[in-house]
Amino acid sequence: MKTIFNILFLLLILTSCTKNQYRYEIKGKVYVPTSGLNPLHDAIWYADSIHFDGDTICYRNSNGKEVRIKPPYTLIDHKLDK
Repeated sequence: MKTIFNILFLLLILTSCTKNQYRYEIKGKVYVPTSGLNPLHDAIWYADSIHFDGDTICYRNSNGKEVRIKPPYTLIDHKLDK
């Protein structure tokens, strides 16, 4: 009986875990001047809300600072993902 309870408990734990899903995924490049011959590196940002300043994407980071992402970038809206 204890084994059945442990198995059911384990199944409950495994099926109740959810992935933290953000609405927007932004793929772009960041400039790292100290990285040698290729200072541009791939980067991915996740945000729940964004706004635009011309062609620049802006959002508030978890510490309250504004993050500004300049083009080129790819914006993916996960609102309709299932």
